[in-house]
Amino acid sequence: MTRIEMTRIEATTQLRQNLVLAAVDLLAEDGLRAVTHRRVEQRAGVSQGTVKYHFGSLDGLIAAVVEHMVDVEVTSVLAVPRELVETALATGRVPDAVWQRADAVLHEMLSRPELVRARFELYLHAAARPELQTMIGRGRDQFVKQTAASLAEVTAGQAPDSAESVARMILALVDGMLLHHLAAPHRSLVDDGAAWLVATAMSAPMVTDLVSQHQSFAQ
Repeated sequence: MTRIEMTRIEATTQLRQNLVLAAVDLLAEDGLRAVTHRRVEQRAGVSQGTVKYHFGSLDGLIAAVVEHMVDVEVTSVLAVPRELVETALATGRVPDAVWQRADAVLHEMLSRPELVRARFELYLHAAARPELQTMIGRGRDQFVKQTAASLAEVTAGQAPDSAESVARMILALVDGMLLHHLAAPHRSLVDDGAAWLVATAMSAPMVTDLVSQHQSFAQ
């Protein structure tokens, strides 16, 4: 591949990213109704027809927005290695390395309010739009898959779907934390959010065992 071809690919990638970010901004500001071809193009500073050329339709653009959200949210997964979990349980104290990572994850979560607002706008509209539910479901499954993989060491030896259950619990916790903070900000999230994340990550072995127990009970 020539340098010129690489430059064109990079330019195209950047243009698509700019359109996605423009759509996120409009979602956060005015909801899904604001995401039209022209308004996205105007926000991104590109010519008319650019959205259709790169994404085919608004649905294609929204699908790219969901993918972008997943890519960003995966960085907010707190995976605690098994030996650190065992150390914390044995001593009653969480290692400093875990607190440092938890604080960083919480900071990342709270540093992108526009993305949070955009995500919940999509969630709200998905209730009446099956095609949007499908997009969000695919994105959620991708997040769960990557999160479950990051928990593999902690959930080793358990049923495969147990790790997925833990991943969905983490997703529910993060969504709930951010939704409450968005609707009515409270100091507790800033002060205690890192501890909540650590508690959730460290509970993974217990949750996997409880999932197995419940499956046995349900049978």
